[in-house]
Amino acid sequence: MSDLPARIEGYAVVCDRGCIADATGAMPDALKNDAEWDFFQAALDVADVSVLGRRSYDVTPNPRGRRRLIMTRSVSAPVRKDELIVFWNPAAASLTDALALYEIPVRTLAVTGGRDVFDYFLDGPTPFTNFFLSRMHGVSLPGGVGVFSAVDSEGHSPEHVLIAHGYVAGDHQQLDTQVDVVDWVRKDSE
Repeated sequence: MSDLPARIEGYAVVCDRGCIADATGAMPDALKNDAEWDFFQAALDVADVSVLGRRSYDVTPNPRGRRRLIMTRSVSAPVRKDELIVFWNPAAASLTDALALYEIPVRTLAVTGGRDVFDYFLDGPTPFTNFFLSRMHGVSLPGGVGVFSAVDSEGHSPEHVLIAHGYVAGDHQQLDTQVDVVDWVRKDSE
């Protein structure tokens, strides 16, 4: 069995209302920005494994050949598809059991979404150490999908949700005139 990673980092880009997708569940071009993309890609380059949901996996190519842990309800035990891809149902197996299938030390996870994946690491047994929240200013996605369930169901901002779950705002970076990112740090991992 593998140890838990030292760092579990979440990465999301949201509109003014805290949405990661439009009303259809797709990431619109309005949330795409070269500076934010470069920031995100640099983080994925140093992570040992990226975590994403099944829908994101199905629509997101992997041209750089990164290791990916795919959260899905379609398996009852972790399944290694190949040297890069493991399918994992967190309701049926632990994170350490899933990561053990990579047969390498996993020190850093980059959690890239969607919402159910972000909710799991916000509330689950293995919380984020850091959550990098990028905000694309001037973008509105009416009826969009919030980064966390509480953004939609309770109308809270992502910042409010993070504070309520024990995170504090850390470093702030202005990536360009339209987007900035804040590193939200879990209080018990400072």
